[in-house]
Parts: sequence; structure tokens; C-alpha cells
Amino acid sequence: MVILHIACVDDNPVSGVDTVVPQHVVAQAKYADTALWNLKGVQIASLDKTLTGDSLGSLPEPYSKPDIAVFHEVYKPKYIPISKELRRLGIPYVVVPHSSLNRAAQKKSRIKKLPANLLMFRPFCDNAAGIQCLSETEKRESVFGRDLFVATNGFYPPEHTKQSFGESSTRFVFIGRLEPYIKGLDIMIKAFAREKVFLEKNNCRLDIYGPFNHRGERFDDRIRALIDAENAQELIRLHDSVSGDDKRSVLLESDVFVQTSRSDGMPMGVLEALATGLPCVVTQGTTLADAVESFKAGRGVKTDADAVADALKKIVAERSDMKKLSENALRLSREFEWDKVALTAVRQYRKYVNTEN
Repeated sequence: MVILHIACVDDNPVSGVDTVVPQHVVAQAKYADTALWNLKGVQIASLDKTLTGDSLGSLPEPYSKPDIAVFHEVYKPKYIPISKELRRLGIPYVVVPHSSLNRAAQKKSRIKKLPANLLMFRPFCDNAAGIQCLSETEKRESVFGRDLFVATNGFYPPEHTKQSFGESSTRFVFIGRLEPYIKGLDIMIKAFAREKVFLEKNNCRLDIYGPFNHRGERFDDRIRALIDAENAQELIRLHDSVSGDDKRSVLLESDVFVQTSRSDGMPMGVLEALATGLPCVVTQGTTLADAVESFKAGRGVKTDADAVADALKKIVAERSDMKKLSENALRLSREFEWDKVALTAVRQYRKYVNTEN
């Protein structure tokens, strides 16, 4: 089976979508013939096959007539004529929204999205053979699309995992995009501020890492303003993005990963933290709260500041349990290894190909 992944990505190690799309292509190559058609024309270093071209017919065979195509993200106008050409050729396609169809994500730029959805993007999704959601939560929260199924993001096990934790201090960390609303950084900052006295007394701090500029939008000033408004400058520190070995070092030097998203597909930051052996405090909006609770790998809570604040206090008060939480985090992470999740996706794609044929 020939799978053509289609995306608009940069080779940017601090972008979740830019990072994970090539990983889907590589992992699925174990079970099918895969390639990435990058409509941005950027070559991806981790891929042997990054295709560029103005049209489907300009691609080399067999990718000019794949068995199935997989679009990553929704709001890309360049996808619309390609999807029409695929339908004309009788080639099924799948859309991976990467959480952009969730109710919370739809609230952002809602006025612009209403006519765009009506004219372009809802028909684009409705004509897809299926919508690939990255979690059961994303599947429940998606606002349109037919035949929704779950095939998650994955991770490759790191070489080193967390071995010891602070007995009299706790370093919390978030690594990701500094988008205040979708990533819920306002919730995170308010939660830490509400327990500031307790956390400072117990030698705790939060380090936030993320790109100050992302796709032309600046976020660091907004995050600093949120921290200043809560008078939490001593408790919460903001850093520019980290990747590669630097990111791995930050994770290993931390004790607890925190992510308080209002809407996510399957956050790579949380998966990487679990795979490093870090207990996690996550909200329902991350889609991983239930799993973290079920595996006792940290705290999974409602998406509000009070619930997060309570979880922070409890996890610090129970520092002696950190090693057990870490072992559970590693156990949970194995559910998302790339070989396993890639096979799930490819099996679903084959169903669509067989149906079409």
C-alpha cells in the first residue's frame, strides 16, 4: 500500500505538528510505502522522501497515484484543490486535524472560521474517508467529519530516564508552544499563584520553555504579563525554547511535567515527559488526564485553575511517592510507542482502500 502524507510544515524542532508529521511517515514506513508531500517546499532532514511539486500529477510514481492520502491539519487552503483531484481519481483520503476541530479550538478566530468552514473546510472533512483523531477525547470533541477513528501520536523511547527526585524541592516544567488560551498557560500560572505560599515554602518552582515567536506571532510578552499580574516572578520562570539534547537535559533535571491545555490532540510534550519517567499533572484538555489517573502516573484533573492548584499541592505533599509515579509514567508511555500506533493507523487506512476498491 502506498500512503502519501500531505502537510504544510517547516523543519522546526519546537513545533509539535512539524515534529510529529515526519515521525508518522517514518513509523508507518515499516508497514507500507510512505512519503511526505510538503506543500511548503521545505526538505525535512529526518525523511528520505520529502516530495515537492505543484500538483499531484507532478509527483514521481507511485506517489502521484497513491492508494490513500493523509492530510495533516485542516485550515490549509492549498488542500482543497488537491482533495478534489483525489476524489476525481477515486483515491480515498484521511484528515488528521491535530485538534483543530475540537470545540475549544473552534472558539479561536470563530468569526473567521464560520464562513471558511461553510465554504471550504467542512466539505473537505465531510468528503474524507475518515477523520483520524489523536485521542478518544479529540474524537468526542470534534465538531464535524464522518467516520472518526483514533490513531495516536507516538514516541521513540529515550536513551536515559529519570532516576532520582528532589527530597526537599520540586522542579515543575512545561515545554511547548506558548499559546496562552489553547495551551492553558493562564490556567497554569493562576494555579501556581494560588498555592504560591505553600509552593515557595516547599522549595518549588515552575520553568516554562517555549518559542517566543511562533509562526509570526509573539507570545513571551503575554506570558510575562500573566506572571507579573499574579506577582509570581520568583516562583515561575520563562525561558526560550529548547530542543534535542538541551530538551532532554531539562526533562531529566525536572521532577514533574505540567500541561494545562484547554484543547490538544495528543501533546508530544506530555508523551516525551512520560517516556522520560516524569510524573505529570495534566488537564482533561490535554486528552491524557484519564490515562494519567488510570495508570497513577501523576494527576489528571479538570481544566481549571483550582483543580490544577489542588493537584500541585497534593503531588508536593506526597514527594515520597515520586519514584512509584515515575515507574507508572514509564509503563503508561509504552502504550504510545511508534511501532504500535503506526500499525493501528495503517490497518485503518487499509480498510478505506479496500472499501474504495
